[in-house]
Amino acid sequence: MRHFCILLVVLIGLFSGLASAQATGEAALADRYFDDGEYAQALELYEKVARKEPDNKHFIYRTVACYSYLEQEDEGLKYLDKKLRKDENAYDLEILKAGLLDRKGKTKEGDKILDDIIYKKLKSQDEFARVSSFFEAVGQDSRALETLLQARKALKNNTLFLGKVAEMYIAAGEFDKATQEYIHQYRLDPSAMNSVKLDILNITGPTTRDAIEKVLLEEVQKESKDLGIRTILYEFYVLNEEFFEAFVQVKAIDKVFKENGDRVYKFALTMRSNYNYKLSNKALDYIIEDHQDSPYYFLAYKEKTVNNELQAFATVPLDTVAIREAVASYNELLDKFGRKPSFFDAMYRKAKLTAFYLHDLKGAMDELDQLVKLPIKSSERAEANLLTGDILLMQKEFNKAKLKYSEVADSYKDEQLGAMAKFKEGQMAYYKGDFQYSQERLKSIKDNTSNDISNDAIRLNMLIQDNTGLDSTTVALARFANAQLLIYQREFVPAEVILDSILYNFPNHPLTDEILWEKANMALSRGDLDKTMLFLDKIIADHKEDIIADDALYLKARLYDFNLKNEELAMKYYLEMLRDFPGSLHSVDVRKRIREIRQKMYNQPAEGGVPRG
Repeated sequence: MRHFCILLVVLIGLFSGLASAQATGEAALADRYFDDGEYAQALELYEKVARKEPDNKHFIYRTVACYSYLEQEDEGLKYLDKKLRKDENAYDLEILKAGLLDRKGKTKEGDKILDDIIYKKLKSQDEFARVSSFFEAVGQDSRALETLLQARKALKNNTLFLGKVAEMYIAAGEFDKATQEYIHQYRLDPSAMNSVKLDILNITGPTTRDAIEKVLLEEVQKESKDLGIRTILYEFYVLNEEFFEAFVQVKAIDKVFKENGDRVYKFALTMRSNYNYKLSNKALDYIIEDHQDSPYYFLAYKEKTVNNELQAFATVPLDTVAIREAVASYNELLDKFGRKPSFFDAMYRKAKLTAFYLHDLKGAMDELDQLVKLPIKSSERAEANLLTGDILLMQKEFNKAKLKYSEVADSYKDEQLGAMAKFKEGQMAYYKGDFQYSQERLKSIKDNTSNDISNDAIRLNMLIQDNTGLDSTTVALARFANAQLLIYQREFVPAEVILDSILYNFPNHPLTDEILWEKANMALSRGDLDKTMLFLDKIIADHKEDIIADDALYLKARLYDFNLKNEELAMKYYLEMLRDFPGSLHSVDVRKRIREIRQKMYNQPAEGGVPRG
C-alpha cells in the first residue's frame, strides 16, 4: 500500500481521459488547472461542477487527486466517506480511501478495507473482474491478482480468468505459475493446444527457461500419454536449441503414439538445417533400426547419405577423406536398394562429388550413363545432361559440352534449368575467350531466375565488361579466363604460371584482386594456410573496394574459426565483416556464427553449430 495514492495519476489518465476531452466551460477550466498543477484552483472548480453531476467519476477521481496533491488527506477522507454513505458498494472509492489512509500512515486500516472488499464483499464474477481491473489501473498488481485468485475460491471455480491470471503471473516474474495456467487452459480445451503452445513458447527465454521446463516435465510425468503436453515440451527444447533433449522427447513421442517415424524424420531435417549432422544422423538411424516398414525407411537412408556429403563440406579446406566417405555411403545406398528412378538424387550427387572433388571423371560419367538409362523425369534428365556437360568441359570436350548445354537451354528456355544452361554456355565461351558471345548468353538470363544464377551471371558479365573497355586488347582477361579454365580442369600448376604472368606483365590491373582470390583458393586446396592468408590479407588491404573483398574477409574469419581454432580472432573478423560489408551475401551466416560464439563465451553451449560449407 505504500505510495499507493501517488499512482492515482495513472488512474485519472485511464478513466478520465475521455471525459476530460469532452469537458466544456468550468469543467474544461478545472481540467486545465489540474493539468498545469494548480490543484487548489482545480479543486474549487471540481467541487462546483460536481454539484450538477455528483456521480461523475471523472470529477470524483480528480477531486480525490487534488486533496492528495495538496496533502489534505483528512478532507479527502471526509469527501469519500460522504460519497460512500450514498453507495456502500462503490469499491473503487473504497480503494481510493485505503490509499489516502496509507498516505496518512494508517496502512493497517487501509489494508483492512481492501481485505474486506476482496474476501467479504465481492460476490459475483463481474464484481471480482471489475475490482481487479481497478487495482491494476492504480498499479496494485499484487492486489489485482489476489482478487482473481479469491474469485476462484469464493465461486468454487478454478477455471476463472485463466488467461488474465497467466498474464499477471508473467508480469510478476512467476513464469512457472504462468505456465501452469496455460497448461490448465489446455486441459480444459485440448483443441487449444496450438495456442497454448505458442503462449508458453512466447515467454520462453534464458531467464525463464528453467521455471518453464520444470512445470512441463512435471506435467509429462503426470500424464505420460498426453500428446499435447509432450509436443509442447519437445518444441520447447527445439526453441531453446537443446537438441539432444528434443531428440529424447521426439523418440518417446514416436514410440508412445505410434507415429511410424514421421516426427522423427522431420526432426532429422530440422537438425540438418541447424548444421547438426551428427544428431540428424542419429534420428535417421533410429528410423532405419526401428521402422523398416515405414515409408520413411528409404528416405532415412537417402537423407543420411546427404548428411554425410554436407558434413564433408562443413570444413575449410574441404575434407577429401570425408568426401570419399560420402561417396562410399551413396554406393552403399545404391547397392542396397538398387539404381532406380526414386534414387535419382543419390546417383546425381554421387556423380557430382566423384567428378568435382575426387576428379574421377570416368567414374562420374559411368554413374551418369546408368542414370540417364532409367525412366527418370525430363527435368532430371536435363540436370544430368548439364552435369555431363560440366564433366565434358573438364575433359576438354568443348563441342560435346556445348551440345549438352544448348540442348537444355533450348528445351527449358524460360525456366531455371534453361537459365543455368545459358549461364554455363556463357561461362564456357568466357573460358575460351569469346567474350562477346559470353555476354550475349549472360544477358539473356531472365530476372525470374534464382538469385544464385542471376548473381553469378551478373558478376561474370561485369568482370568481362570491366576488363574489355580498358584498351584495344583483351590479353589480360583472355589469359585470366584461360587460367580459370585450367583451375576448373584441376590443372593448378599451369594455371598458377599464367596468373603470375598476368601480375608481372600487367601490374595494378583491375583483375589483380580476382587473381589473388584464385591463388588463395589454390593454396587452400593444397592445405597451405600461410600462403592462403597471405593472399587474403593482400586482397583485404589493397582491394577493399573490390567485389572479392567480402569473400576474402569471410574466408579469413572461417579459417581462424574452424582451422586455427582461434574464436577470439574469428569474432573480430566476423564483426569487421558486418561493419565493412553490411550488404554481403555472407551476412546471415556471419550473424549466426557470432551468436554461437557468444553463447560459448557465456557458458551457454549452442547446439548444432556446425558451419555452412
